Amino acid sequence: MQVAVKKFKSGERYLFLLEEDGVPDFWVTHFVTQKLRMSHAATTIGQYLNDIKHLKRWENINNRNLLDEIYQGKVPNQEDINKIKEHCCYQAKALNEKKVSNVIDMGKFSLSKSENKPTIGKSQYVTRIARIAEFLHFIGQERVKRKPDAVKLFDLLDSMKEKLKSGKPPKKANKPLLDKSGISNDVFEDFVKVSKPNFEYNPFRNSVIRLRNYLIVQTLYETGIRCSELLALRISDIGTDVEDPTLSVVVRHDSKDDPRLREPTAKTLGREVSISRELRDLLNNYIKNYRSQTSLAKTHPFIFVSHKEKKGHYQSGQPIVQQTVNDIFNKIKDVNPERFWGITPHSFRHYFNDQLSDIIDTERESVRQEVKRLEEEGRVLEAKQYANENTITEQRELEIRAELNGHSSLDSGRAYLKRTTRKQTKLIRKKMHANQKHKVESGQNV
Repeated sequence: MQVAVKKFKSGERYLFLLEEDGVPDFWVTHFVTQKLRMSHAATTIGQYLNDIKHLKRWENINNRNLLDEIYQGKVPNQEDINKIKEHCCYQAKALNEKKVSNVIDMGKFSLSKSENKPTIGKSQYVTRIARIAEFLHFIGQERVKRKPDAVKLFDLLDSMKEKLKSGKPPKKANKPLLDKSGISNDVFEDFVKVSKPNFEYNPFRNSVIRLRNYLIVQTLYETGIRCSELLALRISDIGTDVEDPTLSVVVRHDSKDDPRLREPTAKTLGREVSISRELRDLLNNYIKNYRSQTSLAKTHPFIFVSHKEKKGHYQSGQPIVQQTVNDIFNKIKDVNPERFWGITPHSFRHYFNDQLSDIIDTERESVRQEVKRLEEEGRVLEAKQYANENTITEQRELEIRAELNGHSSLDSGRAYLKRTTRKQTKLIRKKMHANQKHKVESGQNV
């Protein structure tokens, strides 16, 4: 089975889960049409389909068809639910084709016999289970709603959904993800340095590609925008204010102008993001002198395009895709794998928010010092008023972070405080070591 996408004339991207014969699964398509299409972006629908595909693999392994069973009045019991939960702990690559003869039956799968089956993290597990529960519950009701015992089956489906989503995840799903939050600032700075067009160890040969790749890295570095937002940037999104350059992050779903089937879309709210004059000028230079030379540049408005060599010239001009950015980052990481191992396009979003935390802390300290000065001069009321007007409270910090990141919820900003917390923890720990009375002494070998 595979997830496929079709672009309609309206610009809408419609996703299907195809059976082995290439025909869309009827009930999955019904679920997408009735439940997801009007309220979810194509990217999110694709994630739903991958999770439903994971459930279908469980059915193939166990020779089951849950929707047919539900129609026959057999709603998954607690034993089935436990098995589905365990199955959902594993990554898709933990499922291998099982050879029973010289012919591989692609419908048969078995779990890898490795002792270290690759598993997913707790958050991904919870999301996967919730989507599968939503699918089984909705389509189960659709299939039995005209049966004489529909009310009873509806109650059983409600119970099944609650049992699927309740309880703690199996231990297999609690495997912690590799923590990349401790990457130091100088690692990010060195990564940007390697990406500069004139840097001697820049891994890309062509000067135009070097410039484009540097602009991609520098834009992520300066703005903290998501990679999907970068891929969706249009020439018209570059601000025209000479003194205050900006990039506009605009939510445009189902764009007719975008030739990519997998359309990159903004996950967060639209907003204007400040950039340096130097970045603005270099973007315009790239667009005017290099992007315009590609054969397809005039057919779409997107800033970053492919530059493929053909008969001594760099052509194409198609808007780049996520994999292109991943490849760029991987090639730069290969320059110094031990140092750059944790750098990803999204990690620059965490770096941006960490820098924001540092600036906010500096502003808070500046306000404290000014309040202290006013109080020492006996201007207590003035000090209180100054503190009320200028202190960045936690609420205000979350509002600032939401504005800069495009978050619709203030709580979304809390996730980006982890790197700062880790850094402060290390600093406090060092001070504790410095204050300890007993130090390790040399010459203490037994």
